[in-house]
Amino acid sequence: MPLVYRTLIAVPEDHGDPIATASTVLSRWLSKRGNSGARVDFGSSGRYELSNRSRALVVRHDNPEEGLSFLRLTTESDKPDGIWRTAVTVVVDPELSPWRYLWLDMTVEAGGATEQPRLDIMPPEAARMLLDALPAHDGTHRVPSGPVIVRGRDDALMDVLVSAIRDPERRLAVLATGSPGDVTVADWRTAMAATLSRCTGMCTVYVLDSAAQDRIVDLLPSGMDIPAGGVRTFLPGIEGDPSRHPRMSSTTLDTAREGERIRNWVGAALSRRVRENALEIALPDPLPAVDALLSEETEDLRTAPSPRTAVSPGVSTRPPTSGPDPSSAAGIAALQEREALELQVQRLRDEITRLNDRIGELSEERRELLAETTDLTEELDETHGQVRAARYEVRWLREQARVAGQFRLAAAPAPRDPAHRPPRSVSELLERITDDTALPHLFFTIEDQTVYELSDSRKESLWVTRAWEALLALNDYARYQFDNPDRGLGFHSYLKENPDGYQVIPVKRLASQESDHVRNRGKLNEKRIFRVPEDVDPHGRVPMYAHIKLDIEYGICPRLYFYPHLGPGTTNRVYVGYLGRHLPVQQSN
Repeated sequence: MPLVYRTLIAVPEDHGDPIATASTVLSRWLSKRGNSGARVDFGSSGRYELSNRSRALVVRHDNPEEGLSFLRLTTESDKPDGIWRTAVTVVVDPELSPWRYLWLDMTVEAGGATEQPRLDIMPPEAARMLLDALPAHDGTHRVPSGPVIVRGRDDALMDVLVSAIRDPERRLAVLATGSPGDVTVADWRTAMAATLSRCTGMCTVYVLDSAAQDRIVDLLPSGMDIPAGGVRTFLPGIEGDPSRHPRMSSTTLDTAREGERIRNWVGAALSRRVRENALEIALPDPLPAVDALLSEETEDLRTAPSPRTAVSPGVSTRPPTSGPDPSSAAGIAALQEREALELQVQRLRDEITRLNDRIGELSEERRELLAETTDLTEELDETHGQVRAARYEVRWLREQARVAGQFRLAAAPAPRDPAHRPPRSVSELLERITDDTALPHLFFTIEDQTVYELSDSRKESLWVTRAWEALLALNDYARYQFDNPDRGLGFHSYLKENPDGYQVIPVKRLASQESDHVRNRGKLNEKRIFRVPEDVDPHGRVPMYAHIKLDIEYGICPRLYFYPHLGPGTTNRVYVGYLGRHLPVQQSN
């Protein structure tokens, strides 16, 4: 069960009861997941069903005689890519004086997958809420939930920054950035807060003004500069080789920003090393023993045959001590009324269960849409960059033509682009496919019915556009192989190489192979065997495992399966055998 997120903070013992504060915060966090989450009791151990696909497990220990208090909340959510577990642990132990410790771990147990899926890891909202509510420390310095502005005229803040970077007890990373000349310090802080949202709880972020950047040079070891418009990641242990502390230069970051707007890949790149450092954090003694104890008791709760569940407010669970005589008219009426009330209570419970299930489905859909939006934003940013580069190249070429005296050529309009616009509907896509001149290097054996299943959807236009882009890339891949027979590139390598003059798609859309689970299950494997001409295979059918993902959202999630038959002694074509909804990956009876 791989750990994908961890934060470890300390709370001074003179700042109240961290368990009481954490219980309040976690109760508020759970209440955002539905009504059942608000009824979780943190005063004692128990298990609570939040919905059909999520649950909460509370382990609580209190020993007033020794001054010990332990609290662990574990939430589990069953999602398509596996079981996501978030565990928040608070420990109050006199042996740890003058600190009390809190740590938050998030793990993902892949659901039967042979390969670890690509996961979009975002810190739990609980991490930010706990950092806002508690005086969290890493070593001797505070860990806020967002970036801190450091101005050079403020000696106290400069001392905080330097002591945080040099702190020998520090476990988490410190990120420091100088505001560029064209952006105010406040706007740069806002931009970095959004960019580094993936790092919440795993580092402390400081934003320096120009005066602070000038002063910090003399306060840190040589080579430990903080670039204006760039980012320096200070890992624990400041002494030693400066290259151990990653530096993103302003030149690199400038290519990914327009004013204070920064592209998504910057946050992903910066958070990678921060997360790696956080995941390597070892719990200080005696916390490993406490962690083992709480893990064992959490597992006991998880496997308990009769879990403790929340009860709706106003519904008594106490059996009646006495009741009316059932033989009298009043007794019969009372019994009928009680049965009606019990029936109504059951209906309300069923409605709560249904609504909780719906909330879970909508939360999952939202997570999938956020991941898809991130991917689309990255593609849009990349496309904008290509457009800007193309426009600059056009201006440069026209200028070179003028310098060479080719004034008429420099002023001439470009010829009309012969390429077709992408189709807008399934029917238009099928019409294009049947036109042998549009995609001469492809051969289609798809069934129209599977393609028409993609119609009448709010995402039909997106799926059709991506399918067309994939078909153009496959057609150009076959053309490239024909033009360069000595290269022998696979489709994955072709997409990564992105040769000039040939159409490609983002390489992350390609899945070159199916999992062993799919290929070794007869019924699942049969679903991926598609028709080809007999000059490709005498049986007229071949397994097609390579496919292109046209969407990542849970549901229809269309796929396009293909089989390249290229090279000497082949038909030099790519055969497209399937275009339609996601094929089954689980065997059913």
